[in-house]
Amino acid sequence: MTWFALIVVLATELAYLLVIRSQNADAGLAGGAPDAFTVPFVAAYLLVIAALLAASLMRRLSPPVRLSLRTAAAAGLLVLGVLALFSIGVPLVVAGAMATGATVRTLRGPLLTSSSLFAVGAAVIAVVVLITGFEVTERMIVCPAQGSSGGGGNGFVTGPYYYDCVDGRLSFHSGSCSSSSIDGSGNVSHPGC
Repeated sequence: MTWFALIVVLATELAYLLVIRSQNADAGLAGGAPDAFTVPFVAAYLLVIAALLAASLMRRLSPPVRLSLRTAAAAGLLVLGVLALFSIGVPLVVAGAMATGATVRTLRGPLLTSSSLFAVGAAVIAVVVLITGFEVTERMIVCPAQGSSGGGGNGFVTGPYYYDCVDGRLSFHSGSCSSSSIDGSGNVSHPGC
C-alpha cells in the first residue's frame, strides 16, 4: 500500500508540474504569475511527502517511527487532496487513503500508546506545514515591472485580502474588495471598499 501511495504521489507531482508548465506557456507567463511561489511550494511539499513514504518503507526503522512517517504522509495527502480536489486532488486522496491503510496496518497493540500519540502529532505537523505554506506563498505576490494588475484571496487562517500592482509596486490590504480603479497618474483607488 505504501509503495502504491508513493508511486501515485510521484506521478501526480510530475503531472502537476507538466500541466503548470503548459498552462504558463499557453498564457505566456514564463514565471510571471502573481502567485509564483505557490507552485514550487506544492511541488516541494509533495516531494517531502514522497520522502516520508519512502523512509517509512525502511525496515531498520522502528515501528513507531514508521507509523509516524506514514501518518504524517497520509494526513498531508488527504488534506492537500481535498483542497486541490478540482485539479490534482483525486489521485492525492487515493494515495492518502492508501497511506492511511498502510498506517493502520503498521499499528500494533493498543491504539492509545506513546507511539500513536507521536503519530497524531506528526499528522498535525504535516497539516500545519501545509496550511502555513499556503498562507505564506499566496501572499508572496510578484508584480509585473510595467502596467497594473490586482487580485485577492481568502486565507485559511488570516481571512480575505486583496492587492494591487502598479508599475512594480505592491499594495497589500486586509479584507475583501470587489472593485478597484486606476487613474491617469497610476494611483489605485478602491471605491466602496
